[in-house]
Amino acid sequence: MKQLFDETYSENRTLWYAYFKDIKQIDLIETISQIIQTDLQNSEDVSATSWIFYREELQKDALEEKIRSSIMVRFVDGRYYVQYNMSDFEFVTQREVIANWLERLKENLEN
Repeated sequence: MKQLFDETYSENRTLWYAYFKDIKQIDLIETISQIIQTDLQNSEDVSATSWIFYREELQKDALEEKIRSSIMVRFVDGRYYVQYNMSDFEFVTQREVIANWLERLKENLEN
């Protein structure tokens, strides 16, 4: 994945990456975990680091507006927080799959 931006505000660092195909991508959890571990080595002077990973494909919601899904990870106070921003279509058709995938990602990051 290509790093788009790296911004540090005060003691918070945010990194943006593009693009992942979808969560069915076989090595996605490992790729994200490796990126995060590498970035954490360079985050010694910050108290919180956030990552945003954008999905390659744009989707449309029920109102025909374009949506780009994203995976967000935040590391603060020794804990990982994970979230997936999704379209309404993904919520209706894949919410449980996405929730399970996020649990696997979090477990992988914590180990």
